[in-house]
Amino acid sequence: LKLFQLAHLCCLVLWGLTASRGNPLTSQCVDESFCLESLEELHLPHITMANSINERSIAPWTYVERIDLHRVPAIIHEAKCLTSHSCTGVEGYSSLETIPISIKMPVLKKNRKCPFFSLEFETVSIACLCATSRQS
Repeated sequence: LKLFQLAHLCCLVLWGLTASRGNPLTSQCVDESFCLESLEELHLPHITMANSINERSIAPWTYVERIDLHRVPAIIHEAKCLTSHSCTGVEGYSSLETIPISIKMPVLKKNRKCPFFSLEFETVSIACLCATSRQS
């Protein structure tokens, strides 16, 4: 399934590069029907992750809905770290902190310049982890 999703994403990127001929992808118009199925399949694993891993983590997080009616998908579930300065259940490590993990997620945005959509990438937090603090 992951290989299939990766293949869809690669096809989408290759199509965008071919269509753009050197122009940025965000300036290109994309027909919604071309990408909608691929984007839905790409986002599905984020919704059906392992049961309550976000609650069992030593850097727990919750999911917050980000809604944008001018985007496909309109709803993205984004991770929000529950703590910012400590990791649950880790004793004696005062230099540990909770850090969000982010990815660049492909989305379709309605574009005033196009009759269709444009392909864009949004930064989305997908989880939180426990790490040592950065040294100043």
